Amino acid sequence: MEYLYLKWINYKTGKKYLLGALFRDKEKGKYYFKMSKKHVEKALEEKAISRSILPFSDFDKIYESDEIFPIFKIRLPKIERYTDDEIKELLKDMQMDEYDEFEYLRKTKGVLVTDKFIIEEEK
Repeated sequence: MEYLYLKWINYKTGKKYLLGALFRDKEKGKYYFKMSKKHVEKALEEKAISRSILPFSDFDKIYESDEIFPIFKIRLPKIERYTDDEIKELLKDMQMDEYDEFEYLRKTKGVLVTDKFIIEEEK
């Protein structure tokens, strides 16, 4: 299984808080997400985040989906709107042979100007 970590960046301090992990099982074509109860509770205690920003409410549940979860989907290009030439250019820019949502998130870190979420691998 492949995995990426969803983190929140405190805009005041720049400190990153781990919120959970996105897993992909390519063979089954499934995505899974698990909140990190320990890390989220610490971030809440430090008032670095509020519950309202959390993409999932149950800290003990492993969420499962056939499609990538909405919190990640909004960080992806709407590839169905791209022309073939635009897709080729995107793949070239991203150094990808074919478009892959998970790989795109890995490369771009899912950064948006509208929030402070970031998606990272653990090094």
